[in-house]
Amino acid sequence: MRSRRPLALVAAVALAATGLAACGGDADSGTTAKSDPNATIRALLAAQPATLDPIVGARSAQIVWATIIEPLITTDDKLAPTKNGLITDWSRTDNTTWTFKVRPGISFSNGEKADAAAVANTLTLTRDAAASQLKSYFTNVATIEATDDTTVTVKTKTPQYNIADLLTTVYLVPPAYYKEKGSEGFAAAPIGTGPYVWGGSNAGRDISVKKNPDYWGENKATNGGITFTWANEAAQRLALIQSKSVDISFDLPPAQASAAKKAGIEVVSTETAMKIIAFLDSTKAPFNDPKLREAAALAIDRDAIVKGIFDGQAVADAGLLNVKPGEKPAKSVTADPNKAKELVGSSAPAVQIHYPAAQYTNIEEVSQAVGGALEKAGFKVSYVPIDYGTLVKRVVGRQVPGISIFAGVPNVAVPDFFASGFLKTKSITGNCPDPQLDELTAKALEQSDAAAAAPMYEQLNTIGVVDKHCYVPLYRQIFNYATANNTKGVVFGPLNTVDFTKTTR
Repeated sequence: MRSRRPLALVAAVALAATGLAACGGDADSGTTAKSDPNATIRALLAAQPATLDPIVGARSAQIVWATIIEPLITTDDKLAPTKNGLITDWSRTDNTTWTFKVRPGISFSNGEKADAAAVANTLTLTRDAAASQLKSYFTNVATIEATDDTTVTVKTKTPQYNIADLLTTVYLVPPAYYKEKGSEGFAAAPIGTGPYVWGGSNAGRDISVKKNPDYWGENKATNGGITFTWANEAAQRLALIQSKSVDISFDLPPAQASAAKKAGIEVVSTETAMKIIAFLDSTKAPFNDPKLREAAALAIDRDAIVKGIFDGQAVADAGLLNVKPGEKPAKSVTADPNKAKELVGSSAPAVQIHYPAAQYTNIEEVSQAVGGALEKAGFKVSYVPIDYGTLVKRVVGRQVPGISIFAGVPNVAVPDFFASGFLKTKSITGNCPDPQLDELTAKALEQSDAAAAAPMYEQLNTIGVVDKHCYVPLYRQIFNYATANNTKGVVFGPLNTVDFTKTTR
């Protein structure tokens, strides 16, 4: 389990105290066996995962499913593809042909072969399934073929430099089992090739995985398994780690992180690549008016949000396609409330702000701050807090007028992941249809690599963010999580990834 794709927690379900008791351990005394290889690690999330199906699920529940299901290609600490995973090698035969070698002798935990045919099936589902979250990234793929047990050939319609990168965020599912169960049935009891296997769930309370004794890889689990519970209230997540009812408490806002540190609890704070973005729908009123999109972009002060809400424990970011921490766009928009008010005038346009309740740290306060800035500029604002899964479905279905606020997570650390995901007409959001953006995105992909395409990505960022004002990037998340004093070995990766295999207590 060398690299797990990003963590972005989802939907809200309250956590009952009885749910914690099911996790194991003594909440009163906090006594647990140290370094017990059979111990169950108790991980507390901010919310219940919406789905454990990696084909149709937004990359939000990977903290759970990535314990069971593995990506086709792993990545190293610098986010570059490695040859240590299910796919062990690849080559670009010509500009439109990629050949991938699949590790021989691997099976899913239900006995199905994890061979080239399984890889080809997963890639086909990713490209063709109506609800596939990665569908827009594979529209240029013409054919996918398993030519023998260990070889998959992918042909694209036009050159596309990032095919191998994309396979780092495609998770392998067993063909027969997935077909038999369907998406919902698979999500209810997922099967994979990973270091853990499905352990069961209690509806609305917890999800468990247990050690896979037959795991093929070197990175075998050193614990007995993990039980995931959730609590959408940050104060409750703090209280549960303080009372030793859980071993790891994820997604602590700044105030709770500070309180945990003062209480002597270990807290890890990491700047992530996860970026919170306000998406303006240019296809519907009021933002089909370019002047009002500009007004909204000028009204929102990202620096004030970071300072006022996060006390500096977030990083203001004005770019869309600068996917790695530390990168900055060549051009950006600076807040100008007075000009924003001038552009709005006396029209008082109505704006809905959709945001995923309990999804991200302080997301309600951020949405209110965005709405307050728009109201000062003259907009009439209403709020639509909904669960993350519903928001994703509405965004994909083009059913969110006004503004939607959610995270962009570069599961693949090349700019095209956001360009194809957000900028193209046929993208996840589809909020800024423009032939120029489509053509430039396609041209960038035809380059030899991301470095050669960099000038085109700068141009794309300028058009989408600075010229058309379809996107208002806000900030990068600083992610805090706390561990109980006797809990060691949690590996939190550069893209909000979590590896539990070496976690002990």
